[in-house]
Amino acid sequence: MPSGQAPVSRSHEQGIPGTDGDFLVSGWQRKHDAIAAAALVLFARDGYERTSVDAIAAEAGVSKRTVYSHFGDKENLFLLVLRESYDTMRERIRDIVDRNLRDVAEVRPALAVCIREIVRTITRAPERATLVRLLISEAPHFPVILDLWHSRSIVPLIAEPLAKIAAAGLLDTDDPGQAAEHLNALTIGQVSNKSMMGTIQLTESETDRIVTSGIAVFLRAYLPPPS
Repeated sequence: MPSGQAPVSRSHEQGIPGTDGDFLVSGWQRKHDAIAAAALVLFARDGYERTSVDAIAAEAGVSKRTVYSHFGDKENLFLLVLRESYDTMRERIRDIVDRNLRDVAEVRPALAVCIREIVRTITRAPERATLVRLLISEAPHFPVILDLWHSRSIVPLIAEPLAKIAAAGLLDTDDPGQAAEHLNALTIGQVSNKSMMGTIQLTESETDRIVTSGIAVFLRAYLPPPS
């Protein structure tokens, strides 16, 4: 149980709304989310060293004691906020991949819909640019951030359905992990590079051109040869 969280009542565990336990848990979560959001903004704007717990508490509209009860200390808050933000974005992408690449009859349109939705989700997420800035500025002081970035890569999420598509004979690869790396580099990676990790806003047509051409190159390499 997170520090500072009130005990959950039996009625809450059974999913009955309107109980004391339900109110306490939702209130705890609202404060937790407010602190995390405030911390992410201030860490990105002012850097880790210059951001104080007092400032985070004021931004979140809670007491300093509440910040400590939720996250322990500033360093733990910093790392937990990064992890939670990464995980939230990764779960969004997992959902997109699952919806679009679960049952594929034609590879090209399925990949196009999936990658375009991933790109839109990533480029429109305000926290992504924040996370990238923190990665660049704070990684020298917190090497664990680099591990966090690599361990939460979206490539394995794409590799899993590519393996199933290849097993169905629609792609020609015995290394779906590498195929996913190539697909990511040719599409999502290109959009990230062109937009300077989301710093520069690309037009819809520019993004679509990058995704379309990237998928075309990918399929020239990975479509099975004609029978």
